Amino acid sequence: MFKNYFKIALRNLSKNKLHTGINLIGLSLGLGVSILIFFFVQFEINFDTFHSNSENTFRIKRYEMFEGELGSSFSTPIVSAPTFKEEFPQIQKVTRFIGGVAQAYLDEENTQSQEFLTVSPDFLEIFDFNLLQGDKASALSDKYGIVITEETSKRYFGDTNPIGQSIRIRVAESYEEYQVTGLLEDIPTNSSIQFDMLLNDQNLDLMVEERSRNSWYNVFGETYVTLASASQEQDVEAGMEAMMKKVLGEDYAEGEYYFTLEPISEMHLSDDPNAGMIETTRPKLLWILSTIAILILLIASINFTTMAIGRAMTRAKEVGVRKTMGADFGQLVFQFLTEAFLTTVAALVVGAILAEILLPTFNELFEKNLSLVYGLNQILILIGLVISITLLAGAYPAFFLSGLKPIKVLKGTLSLHFGKQGLRKGLVAFQFFISFLLVASTVIMVHQMNTIRNYDLGFDQNMVVMVDVPEIPSTSFVKTINESFKQAELYRQSLSARSEIQSAGITIATYGDDAFWNAGFPLEDGKQFQFKVNFVGGDYVKTLGLEVLQGRDFNPDQGADSSAFVINQKFAEAMGWEDPTAEMMPSTRFDSHEIVGVVKNFNHASLYKDIEPVLFAKSPEAVFSGINSLSINSATNPKVIVKGNGSDFESFITLLEDEWAKVFPSEAFSFSFLDETVEAQYRADERLGKMVFLAAGIAILIAAMGLFALAALSISGRTKEIGIRKVLGASSWSISWMFNKEFLVITLIGIFIALPLSFYVMQSWIEQFAVKEWPSWLNFTLLAISGIGFTLLIVSAQSYYASQMNPVKTLKDE
Repeated sequence: MFKNYFKIALRNLSKNKLHTGINLIGLSLGLGVSILIFFFVQFEINFDTFHSNSENTFRIKRYEMFEGELGSSFSTPIVSAPTFKEEFPQIQKVTRFIGGVAQAYLDEENTQSQEFLTVSPDFLEIFDFNLLQGDKASALSDKYGIVITEETSKRYFGDTNPIGQSIRIRVAESYEEYQVTGLLEDIPTNSSIQFDMLLNDQNLDLMVEERSRNSWYNVFGETYVTLASASQEQDVEAGMEAMMKKVLGEDYAEGEYYFTLEPISEMHLSDDPNAGMIETTRPKLLWILSTIAILILLIASINFTTMAIGRAMTRAKEVGVRKTMGADFGQLVFQFLTEAFLTTVAALVVGAILAEILLPTFNELFEKNLSLVYGLNQILILIGLVISITLLAGAYPAFFLSGLKPIKVLKGTLSLHFGKQGLRKGLVAFQFFISFLLVASTVIMVHQMNTIRNYDLGFDQNMVVMVDVPEIPSTSFVKTINESFKQAELYRQSLSARSEIQSAGITIATYGDDAFWNAGFPLEDGKQFQFKVNFVGGDYVKTLGLEVLQGRDFNPDQGADSSAFVINQKFAEAMGWEDPTAEMMPSTRFDSHEIVGVVKNFNHASLYKDIEPVLFAKSPEAVFSGINSLSINSATNPKVIVKGNGSDFESFITLLEDEWAKVFPSEAFSFSFLDETVEAQYRADERLGKMVFLAAGIAILIAAMGLFALAALSISGRTKEIGIRKVLGASSWSISWMFNKEFLVITLIGIFIALPLSFYVMQSWIEQFAVKEWPSWLNFTLLAISGIGFTLLIVSAQSYYASQMNPVKTLKDE
C-alpha cells in the first residue's frame, strides 16, 4: 500500500514539473541556508560542554563600587585563587588564568612572539583538554615545565617528539629555558578557552611585583574553581561576605567589593561587554539568525501551500473520483502528505549539498571553523525540519482537499472561492510582508554601517601602520613601560631618518578595540573621576593628525615633557576648565606636572560608545603618582605608528621590515594597518548585515517564484474569461491591468505593514550605537516603488502573453 502511495505521489510531482520545480528550488534554498544556521546555532550553544565537570566548574566574577555605581569584571586578584581554596572547603580545585606574550626561540636566529597562559597545576584536571603525552597531575608541577599544543609543537620542533625538549622564553628580564612536559591535542573549536602554551603560575613572581601579587585591588587574568557539587554554588556565595571582611579588614564596606560564581556553561553566550579573556557570542545573534532561517523556510512553505490551493479545482476532481472508488479521508490525507514529504526530502538532499557549497563562505563571514558533521543531534535537526515542513506546507491542502464532497465536485457545483482566493491571497501577502521586512531591515543596516564607515573619527587612519615592539619584561610595571619605550624609540628614530616616512610616534593603546586604559583619582569632594589614559612618545599627535586646540603638542625628544599631560576637550569640559594649560589636576596625589595642550575630541573607542575624557602622558610615573585605580584593556607592549609619504604599500612595508632588521635583528616583525583595526570593531554587525542581505535576497527570489507560479495558475484558470473579454473588445492593457490590480493590492498590504514594523524591529539594534542615523523616507519610498514594479513586471509578463492568445482556441469547446 505504501509503495502505491509513493508511486502515485511521484507521478503527480513529475506531471506538474513547473510547480514541483518551483517548490523544490524554493525549499532547497531555504533548507540550504537553514541547515547552516541551525547547525551554527547548535554549535554555539554546545560550547564548553565537552568538559566533564562543566556543571561543577565556575568562573569568578568580581564586583566593585565606583561613584555609587556597581561595576563588574572577570579580572580577579592573583591572591584570590589560593584564598578561595583555603576559605571554602566546597572548592576542590582552583586555577588562575593569566595571559601573556613573550619572545621565544630555539636558537637566537629564529626568535618569535609567543602567546601563553600562566595557569595553576589544577588547570589540566579542571578542564578536559586532551593530553596526548605527559601526565595531567604532574605536567604543570614544575616552574620551568610547559605544556604545548600540537600546532605549537610543529612550529618549534616539526614532526619530532617535543617531550623533554626545551624552548627559551623571556617572561622576565632575561631568557629562561623551559622544558616541554606535556603535549595537548589542538584545542577544540567549541572551546571558549583558546591557547598555544601553558606555563606554571609560579612564573608570576618573575612577571608581577610582590605587592601586586598580594593586593586585592590589583587584578590580573581570571580565576576558575571546581566545586564538589553544583548545588554548593550558593554556599560559597553566601560565605563570600565573611571572607571579604576577613581579608580586607578596615577597608571592607558592605556591598562595595565582592565576588560571585558564573557557570562555565553560561560564559560563551553573553551580552556582557566585559566578557574577559574568552571568546563570546551574543545570544541576540543566534535569535536573529534562527528567525531568519524560520522566515525563509516559511516563505518556501507558503509557496507550496498557495500553489496547492491554486490547483485545487484540478485536484478536487481527483479527490471526487478517488472517494467514489472507495478511498477514505485518512488515505487521501496520507497521499497528499506523501507528495509534500517527497518534495521536502528531495529539497533536503539538494539543500544539504548547497549547504556544503556555502560552508566556506559562511565560515569566512562569521570567522568560524564550523563543519557539517551529521551526528545524532544534527540528524534529529534534519528530521525535525522535514516533518515540520511537510506538515506546514502540506497539511492544509491535504485536509482541505480530502474533505471535499464527491457529489458536488463531480456535478461541478462546488465553490472553492475561499480556498482559491481568501487564504491564497493572505499567504501571498504574508510572503511579501516577510520579504520586504527583511529588505527594509537590510536598508537600515546598510545605511547605518555606511554612516559609521564615513564618520569623521577625529584622527587620520589612512596609510598608518602599527608595528608591535617587544616588551621588556620586569616585575616593575613602570620599568617595563619605560624600558620598552626606549627600545621603541630606537626604531622610531631609525624610521624618521628615512625620507619615505612622513612621521612616526609611539603608543601603548590602539584605536578601535577599546584599548585605552581606564584610570581614576579622587576629587576633593571624595567622588571618583574616571578617564581614559594612553602613554605615547615621538610625533604621536602629528602622526594621527589630532587637532591641537589650545597649548601645544608634546616635545618629541626622548626624556622631554616627562611630567607633561595633553588632554582632550571632554576632559577639560568635565573639569570645567576654560584654559586647561593654566590648571593642575585637582588632586594633591599627583607629582609635579603640567597640562601643555588640549586636542579636539576624537573617537578613541568604537562608535558604539560616547567620547570620554582622555589624558595622554609620556611618563607612567606622572600618571601613576596620582591615580588610585587602573584597568588595563589591552596588551602592554608599545607600538610604533608610522605614516608614509607615498601610496605604494608593498615598498612601504618592505622599508619598515628592513629598518626593523637593523634595530631588532633577532626579533619577529609584526605589523597591522590602523584602518583595518578600526574596521574590525564593527565586524560582528557587518557580518549580521551581510547575513540579513543574503536572507532578503533568497526571500525575494522564493517569493518571486511563488508569485510567478501563482499568477500563472490564476491566469490559466481564466483563459476563457480572457477570450470572451477579447471578443467583446477588451484591450491587452485592460486585461493585464485586471490581473495586476489583484496582485498589487496584495503587494501594497505586505509593504505597508513591513516598512513601519522594520523601524520597530531594528530599533534595539541601532540604539547600540552612540553615532546613529536612520535612512530617509526617500529610501523607503524607492523600496515601495521597487516592490510595486517587481509585482507589475512578473504579473504583466504572463497576463500580456495570455491576452495575445487567439480567442478561437480558448472558446472553441464552448
